[in-house]
Formats: sequence, C-alpha cells, structure tokens
Amino acid sequence: MSNPNFNTAASVRLTEEEMRQVLLEHQRYLAGEPGAPRLDLSRQELYGLNLANANLKDAILIGARMKRTILWNANLEGALLDGADFKHAVLESVNLRHAHLVGVKMLGVNLEGADLRAADLTDADLRSACLTGALYDLETRWPDGFDPQQAGAILSTE
Repeated sequence: MSNPNFNTAASVRLTEEEMRQVLLEHQRYLAGEPGAPRLDLSRQELYGLNLANANLKDAILIGARMKRTILWNANLEGALLDGADFKHAVLESVNLRHAHLVGVKMLGVNLEGADLRAADLTDADLRSACLTGALYDLETRWPDGFDPQQAGAILSTE
C-alpha cells in the first residue's frame, strides 16, 4: 500500500485499511519509539469510518471531517481537534480529557458518557448534542452561554 501524505492541505479519503495502518504507526509513537510519527490527519475526510475503541491519544485532527464517524469508546485524550466537523458522529463513552475542541461542529453528536474533563469546547456548536452522563470538571471550557448540566452532563469532583 502506498503511504498517502496526510499533512497536505488537500483532502484524502481514507479507507478502513489505510486507517488501520495509520493507527498502527501512531501506536509506535505512543509507545515512545524513536522516529515514530505522531498521527496528523488534519483536514482529512474521515466520513463514516468505524474507529470504535481506537487509541487516538494526542492525535492531530485539526479541521478533520468526521461526519457520521463511529468513535464509540475511543481514546482522544489530549487530541487537537480544533475546527473538526463531527456532525452526527457517535462519540459515546469517548475519552476527550484535555482535548482541544475549539470551534468544533458537534450538531446531533452522541456524547453520552463521554469524559470531557479539562476539555476546551470554546465556540463549539453543541446544538442537539446528547451529553447525558458526560463528565466534566471546573477546567472544562464551554461555549458562551452553554449550560452543561441542563444538557445532561455531570460535574465531576475527582
């Protein structure tokens, strides 16, 4: 398989197999292997991919198009997701601790049971998003005027 250049401004539509290969490379980075690349899928088209249980910790996904992507139980801790489009994606039970989500589009997203502690959701579009049982803390940043408890999120004191 050829290795697509994921750092270009042009969007590349990834297949499930290409995504598996990219995730394997990222695992090498997370394990601290010298020279292993940090996952950077900025501005890439990830429409509808099944990334359930994927370890995307510290990944760079700025401006990624993730509409209808399945990220159930995925680890996105510390990920850079500013400007990403998650419209109608499934992020149930996802770990978004310390993630940067400034200006993300989360229209109709299922964030039920998600961990949003210390996440930055400044200017995020959370219209119609389900946050039932999602955890947040006093470090979590929300869009102006957004009431997380009214949306079903739970303030964690841990």
